[in-house]
Amino acid sequence: MQFLNGFHCQSLCAKILFQICGREDEIIATNIPTSPGGKEPRRKQYSAPALEKGLDIIELLAREPEGISLKEIADRLGRSVGEIFRMLAVLEQRGYVRTGEDVDRYELSMRLFRLAHWHLPVNRLTRAASGPMRRLSLQTGQSCHLAILSGSRSVVIAKHDSFRDRNFSMRVGAESPIFSSCSGRIFYALLDHLMRDTLLTYISAEGGDVSQARLVRDLEPKIRDSGLLEIPSDIVKGILDIGTPIYDHDRTICAALVIPFLHRVETDKSAQLPFVRECLLYAGQSISDALSGTEGETAKFAP
Repeated sequence: MQFLNGFHCQSLCAKILFQICGREDEIIATNIPTSPGGKEPRRKQYSAPALEKGLDIIELLAREPEGISLKEIADRLGRSVGEIFRMLAVLEQRGYVRTGEDVDRYELSMRLFRLAHWHLPVNRLTRAASGPMRRLSLQTGQSCHLAILSGSRSVVIAKHDSFRDRNFSMRVGAESPIFSSCSGRIFYALLDHLMRDTLLTYISAEGGDVSQARLVRDLEPKIRDSGLLEIPSDIVKGILDIGTPIYDHDRTICAALVIPFLHRVETDKSAQLPFVRECLLYAGQSISDALSGTEGETAKFAP
């Protein structure tokens, strides 16, 4: 679990651990003195002992990729074996801690990893996508939308409508099952094996249909090679969904940019589609570059 070392575990788990601690935890507030000038308002500093205990355990386990025994945890944290055992039991029940092959050693599960990576901060993503999406709609005359993965569904978090009088677009907040949408299929195809297995387990537990999982998984080489996925819409006849993945700074997929392509009778579809694909690829790369801090590198490839 070495990859968790850089996580800000406190901010990620605070709400969860408040629920774990429940009413047993006493929250203590103390005043922080004012500055010498007396201009800064007095603030309160809070102490939640049980919450802090849980965070201490998580942070310690994050530094021990091979796992650590109950007694070692108690010794390292200066706590009794009894109180550490109770916290570990609850963390294990909630899926944040697990025992390895050696049942006497505890390690972090993948749950923190999933929480941290499934939800890229939406405001950062939409800010990076705003300009490229607007330019994409103006260039192509098509609407576009940006979707992220939430649980087992694809959710639209931003859109930009075509300037034309007649267009087709998705509503912000619209949800689609992962295997029946262009964005959802892009996500599933490009996730690593562990994330795919986790999603399948989640979908199955909800009673969802996973029969297309293998077919969608096999799309990975095609999407990575071309940067695109094109499928006829499962919802509206005549719409061709064209999507491209958006990558975060570590080259993991964090969103999908999709054009629900609407063919206009006054235009030549065979000539229009290549241009739309080119513009979509450029917009997707521009958003990925903005998220990774390499803005400007795609400018010379502008369509």
